Amino acid sequence: MTARVPAIAGRLVLSALLLGPLIRCGGGNGASPIAVAVPVVRATLELTVPAEGELEAFQASPIAIPRVPTGALQVKELVAEGSLVEPGDVLVVFDDSQLVIDLDNHKASFQSAAYRIASTDYEARIEEGRLATVREVSAIERDNAEKFLITDDEVYSLKEIVESRMREREAAATVVYADAAVRLKNEFYDIEERILGVERGQAEDKLQRVKTSLASIVLRAPIGGLVVYRKNWRGGTIGVGDTIWPGNIVMSIVDPETTGMTGFVHERDAAAVTAGARAWVVVDALAGRRLEGTVERISEVARPIRAGSPSKFAEVRIRLERDDGAMLRPGMKARADIVVGRLEQTLVVPRAAVRGDAEQPYVLVATGGEPERRAVRLGPQDAVKVGVLEGLEEGESVLIGPDDSEPSGDATAGMTGRSRAARRRPAGPR
Repeated sequence: MTARVPAIAGRLVLSALLLGPLIRCGGGNGASPIAVAVPVVRATLELTVPAEGELEAFQASPIAIPRVPTGALQVKELVAEGSLVEPGDVLVVFDDSQLVIDLDNHKASFQSAAYRIASTDYEARIEEGRLATVREVSAIERDNAEKFLITDDEVYSLKEIVESRMREREAAATVVYADAAVRLKNEFYDIEERILGVERGQAEDKLQRVKTSLASIVLRAPIGGLVVYRKNWRGGTIGVGDTIWPGNIVMSIVDPETTGMTGFVHERDAAAVTAGARAWVVVDALAGRRLEGTVERISEVARPIRAGSPSKFAEVRIRLERDDGAMLRPGMKARADIVVGRLEQTLVVPRAAVRGDAEQPYVLVATGGEPERRAVRLGPQDAVKVGVLEGLEEGESVLIGPDDSEPSGDATAGMTGRSRAARRRPAGPR
């Protein structure tokens, strides 16, 4: 956690550092070391915690390759990343060359199957008519043979009697054969028609699948917004000529006005961050320009963000308040200082002026003679400034420089995590 001083107070401290009087400290032989006197100023300190991440559109519509039944599709035309599109604008056009070939082949297969079904039905009717004729002729012959059957052995010879009976039996057998043949032929043609029907159904199904794919050959924007490509597992993005499988998300249509920051806060600082907290966001691509934002949410569970790292971070989402949304793009790297507390009009000194250790910090106060060593109670701090809660008065000056009486040290060194939080706790509510 760090503290932030408004720009005016920061300039006062810097001016004091540059223009403060030179004072010789300590005694002893030879030239005394030179220290710089810095006035103690009163300013407002904000307690902040850092977060790092990137910009992200909080309202976005993912664009996925349509789930066409023919499989992968090849990109023929593609809208440029960063384009602003309206609903219905073309995003991706897929190559339909192979689909057109498949469509023609499946049409030919379907027509061939339909022709063979018609041909089989025609052949079946012809064969059924032929067998019916054979049966009728055989029935007539059988009736005649029965009517004129020779049985008188006194008039006819045995040979004539036998031949007459054989003709009668042959005619009767032919009728039976014709009946059986009709039934068998009907079953055969029924089976063949069912097989051809299955082939025609398969060809029709393939035909419909290709038609469905051709209907999805042009991918249009469902909403208006900014086109942002999605990176794949290799870090690449979609390009003309790529073969993409259905279901893969290749881009998003985002609303630039909803662009905010998604970042990570170290777990030691996450407990102090709450929804609604103010944040100052610096976007790398905007040359360090600071944008104001508000914490929208922070995750309750911290986790590592790098494989094998023991450090854990909580994800934080910051909504930006700005009037230049067109300048912001999802994916831009950003850093944030999230305000978790504020101390009004507290005394501020340079961090370099604090000596001793974290348990017994002190400063050297310029008195016009020998510097006065004075114990202080510290408040919030950052890498440059420290808030002083007790031990100093506004208008006094503290020294920056060597101290002959004690080994120089940094009272704020090691004040991280719980020790810093414990040092700040007496400063009052945040």
